Amino acid sequence: MSTLTIPHTFVASTTAVATEVNANLSAVKTFVEALAAGTNIDSGAIVAGSLANTAVTAGAYTAANITVDQQGRITLAANGNDSDQVVLSSQVFG
Repeated sequence: MSTLTIPHTFVASTTAVATEVNANLSAVKTFVEALAAGTNIDSGAIVAGSLANTAVTAGAYTAANITVDQQGRITLAANGNDSDQVVLSSQVFG
């Protein structure tokens, strides 16, 4: 993962310069935003073994009914039935 670099250090009992404090806060903000966007995460840093398990059983599902959480994880999967499928014919709509 990328390293957060804080541009200014401060000494206890001394006056901090506002522009230096703001520069530090800006550096943290930029770093956190990049993490949120996924750009500060090294390739391979998150492997399947480090992901939390869900209640979904691994496998293939027919006419699947799925539920996806806000992080894009599939949290529920169940086989559907043939009546749930939509079959498209060769008819052209225009």
